[in-house]
Amino acid sequence: MIYLYNTLQILYKTIMAKFVHCVRHKRNDGLYPVYIRVYHNGSLQYINTGFLVSERGIRTVYDEKGKKCVEISDKRVLKSCLDKIETYAQRMNRINSKNMDCKTLIRILEESHDGLSFTEYAKEFIGSMINEGRDNPARNYKIAVNNLHKYMGKDNIMFHELTTIAVQGWIDSMRESARKKSLYPSVIRAIFNSAMEKYNDYDYDIIRIKFNPFVRVKIPKENVPEKRSVDPVNICRYFLSDVTYPAYEGISRMEMGYDVSLLIFCLAGINAADLYDLKKGSLNNWVLKYNRKKTRTKSANSAYMEITVPVLIRPLFEKYKGDKNMLFSFSKRFSTSTAFVKTVSKGIKAVCEQLNTSKMTTYTFRHSWATIAQNNCGASTELVAFSLNHSSAHRVTEGYIRKSYAPVDVLNEKVVDFVFAQTILMYVPFYALIIFFKKK
Repeated sequence: MIYLYNTLQILYKTIMAKFVHCVRHKRNDGLYPVYIRVYHNGSLQYINTGFLVSERGIRTVYDEKGKKCVEISDKRVLKSCLDKIETYAQRMNRINSKNMDCKTLIRILEESHDGLSFTEYAKEFIGSMINEGRDNPARNYKIAVNNLHKYMGKDNIMFHELTTIAVQGWIDSMRESARKKSLYPSVIRAIFNSAMEKYNDYDYDIIRIKFNPFVRVKIPKENVPEKRSVDPVNICRYFLSDVTYPAYEGISRMEMGYDVSLLIFCLAGINAADLYDLKKGSLNNWVLKYNRKKTRTKSANSAYMEITVPVLIRPLFEKYKGDKNMLFSFSKRFSTSTAFVKTVSKGIKAVCEQLNTSKMTTYTFRHSWATIAQNNCGASTELVAFSLNHSSAHRVTEGYIRKSYAPVDVLNEKVVDFVFAQTILMYVPFYALIIFFKKK
């Protein structure tokens, strides 16, 4: 015991902070909670060890000045306290505690470096995405995490278990799926990197997640997907389809799919989820101003966009007029944007089946707008990307420029005119024109 005491005295001088096991007060049941007293940088804090001792486990002693003190005599509890102090001392040797206050030091010492749960952090990460309204990407993240759990065969994965070998083996298990082998590891890497930013404090040299497997693991590239766009003739044929319009309260899924796809195409490929989220204040003098939902938290300008609403689709703003603060009434019928997009997609599918044409989705009209803008209207790739609200490769330069959204309006007008004017006159019989304008 004397040897251990002398060893601790040496540790006290070496590591700056002082640790002493002690009891502070007697509980109503006659037991004494055991603490470790920590003195560091002029302040004092206590760590509750969770141990309890009875009267038999303590003894009265006197210090050098003759002051009466109580110390722990229970050998089992005493050894456990000394083991804890030794652990704290070892951890202090790995961090820079010089400028820490005592409370911060204790928080760091009590955190287990090997006990961080990737699973728990992933739940927190995905939860924050849902709170930000990013339901669709959150769903992909959740699926990827579940896939990793299935491969690992565990409900709770710790960060230190995600080794290079484990992660590489998981990726290899998905080699037959071009999308999974690229998307899922990218998602897990994003969660992992976020956790490293949170838990690793490089100022204090506190590295709780010591190893990043994605430094050595090479994530396969996703195979180039088949283009989702369709040619102008088929786009025009779709919008000339004979969709029955019942009263608004009894609006069909097919009708809504048709109307929303028209909104998407005529608003430069706006995302359906953005239509769902638009507030009344977004529209002023038929200029629509919004922040793209998918990238608003990642973009330097919060993915801001402005576009003038073409005359062709303005009646739809009245047809689907929202109440309270919503621009459209979609949120009145659907509780989430995900449910709204699913219904719209089914409606579009119904129209395509009626026409006996190739499958289309909400993305088809966004991709088709981009393709027509470049191939048929002569727009540059950079202008198309700007109109679609994609991030720019010239971020530094953009910081110097006050953006004008007039080019988006000019290009959108060209695309809409090409499809609904030139293409109709070139490829569609005259009777189709009568059907189209009769419906409007």
